[in-house]
Amino acid sequence: MSASDRYTLGMGFVPPMAVTLANLTTNVPASALLPWSAATNYALDAEICDPATGVIWRSMLPGNQNNNPLTTSGKWQKRGVENRLRMFDASLGTATENPELIEVVIPPGRVVTDVMLLGVQAHNVQVLVNDPVDGLVFDSKDILMLRPSGNSHWGYYFEPITRQRRLHVWGLPAYTQATVTIRIRNPGSVAKCAEAVIGRAVWLGNTQWRPSIGFDDWGVKKRDEWGGWTVNAEEGAFSDRMKLQVLVEEQAYELTRERILPYRNKHVVWIGARGVNALTLYGYITGFEQVLPGVGFSDCQMTFEGLESNELY
Repeated sequence: MSASDRYTLGMGFVPPMAVTLANLTTNVPASALLPWSAATNYALDAEICDPATGVIWRSMLPGNQNNNPLTTSGKWQKRGVENRLRMFDASLGTATENPELIEVVIPPGRVVTDVMLLGVQAHNVQVLVNDPVDGLVFDSKDILMLRPSGNSHWGYYFEPITRQRRLHVWGLPAYTQATVTIRIRNPGSVAKCAEAVIGRAVWLGNTQWRPSIGFDDWGVKKRDEWGGWTVNAEEGAFSDRMKLQVLVEEQAYELTRERILPYRNKHVVWIGARGVNALTLYGYITGFEQVLPGVGFSDCQMTFEGLESNELY
């Protein structure tokens, strides 16, 4: 057994590819909101949608006329993006929703190896890769989002059925002209996805066992002078945390640092161990320390913090 075989294989990250209305085809209907018009006198809280970007704007004052939201300040407030784009908006607080099926087709124009879905509400998911010359080159088939109930025969038969909320599909073939199709199916109910990240994975090393995961709760909870708790009626958001000890081959220790530095202030999908959902986090690297023992590998301590969310992922 080699040194790396004693550890969880596959630590890396997936930088998201930008998805806009210009490179997206979907069955999700466009927003019913009208585009901005200079001739329209908008009331307070009236909303419009920019057809080019999908950004929704809300009027901040009554009698709002001839004030282009793209060129004036203090007149309009950004309210996020329309439903079609919410699964690509770099936020876990919003989601694309559609009855029974969400289907998106994206031509990346580059190599894509990984698809990461977060905040999924579905019965099954399918990922396809179609090349204009070779045809269908990848088909994940229907991946059931069912999660095992309990850890016993009794639990299998009698515990409530639960579903996974995140899915990592990797191993997509390296075709630069292919299209990536994602189908999120939830027959008889609403299909939902908070965030879909597609990109080319960057693999760094092997995570040692005994990683640390946790979360920070941003809800308001206070004790009074008698020790009693006061909790806000509206539940606050939370964000995930993860700490890893990653072993990197000796010849790649400098490359590891160089690969991470460009993404230190960018949200990416961090994969602590390929195939382990609990060790996947969408957010930022907040700590990096590298020890160089000089005997075959370097030892990296990495800390990550996730984007805030109100739902379980």
